[in-house]
Amino acid sequence: MPDAYDILNVINRSFFQGVHMPRLVCLMAVIFLVAAFSDRAEASFNDSGWTVLYQENFDTDFEASDGQTFGTDDWLVFQLLNGGAITVANGYAWLNAPDFWNAALIRSVGHLPNEYKVRTKIGYINYDLTNYEQADYDNPAFDSHGGYYENGMYFLTITDDTCSGNECAEQWWHYHRKMVIDVDNHINYGGGGQTFHPVYMVYMAPETNSGGNLLRTWTGTYWDTSDWNWNVAYTYAYNSWYYAELEKKNGQIILRLYDGNQNILKETTPVNLDLVFAMDVGEFLYLGEPHTDDYEGDVRIDEITLLVPESGPGYICGDANGNGALNILDIIYIIHYLYNGGPAPVPPESADTDGSGTLNILDITYLIAYLYRGGPAPICS
Repeated sequence: MPDAYDILNVINRSFFQGVHMPRLVCLMAVIFLVAAFSDRAEASFNDSGWTVLYQENFDTDFEASDGQTFGTDDWLVFQLLNGGAITVANGYAWLNAPDFWNAALIRSVGHLPNEYKVRTKIGYINYDLTNYEQADYDNPAFDSHGGYYENGMYFLTITDDTCSGNECAEQWWHYHRKMVIDVDNHINYGGGGQTFHPVYMVYMAPETNSGGNLLRTWTGTYWDTSDWNWNVAYTYAYNSWYYAELEKKNGQIILRLYDGNQNILKETTPVNLDLVFAMDVGEFLYLGEPHTDDYEGDVRIDEITLLVPESGPGYICGDANGNGALNILDIIYIIHYLYNGGPAPVPPESADTDGSGTLNILDITYLIAYLYRGGPAPICS
């Protein structure tokens, strides 16, 4: 049976026309070829330095009821108002609010940690303006927004309090939201036409006007801090999944939007907490369809994840030679250890770049993909 070096010689003859190369150089060349042609550089979240506290994947089928708690430690609760419904089946929660007076929400039962990263996976968004019927427009309880109309839902929002019943109308949210990633289809304010599938990435300033705390919206490249702005960060597609993420750490917040394959679509620059409304009081997570005076449609929720900072491991993941930097020297160090009897990384976990718990060639290709192909960051076990 041929050993590994025999196989390398065959590859050497196939790829390098039999040119003589020292064993280590040949091995390095093959590893780089494996990395170049592998699919291991798929997109993924960079959760290095974070640990999952709770994750809900909706794996058990049931019909939700108002006030029902669920998830690990019952950390989440359904809030179903005026006929809004959530059905868990097929691995996701289907939220349905077919009339403008319905609302259907999921929120955290208690306050979020002081530092956290929260991420939701939401898709198949059906909140177009065409959902409304003439009977909605004619109903005096319907909030027409002065003829501009609005229809949408929350990927996620962070609030300073919780609402109940018909209190959960639009104005309540405008005075209690801190940060939000949402969908809000509407007729353009101050111009013709209407928005089409806009995603807004927003934080609320402490300052207020008659409509609530002032919005600061992400334009796609910078935060617009003018008094009145309504910038679309991204345009969502029908029948597609998205991840929305909000990170609060080290006195700042960052908002992110990913596609369903975890490729990042939009990422804001950090915002200092003193620029955001009510950051001195506790925080609740909400997602879903929030308003009892407008909005109607349905959407799917596939995942809700809450992460918290983990204790530092005392080493840099991927820094196999311990010099404090990630570069080609770490790749050579791991190769030398695995295949040439070189010294072990200290600690060995620093070289387990794919987090599998085992040191092997996959850790080398993972690190190559990260350093040279835009792959995900090392995630040592």
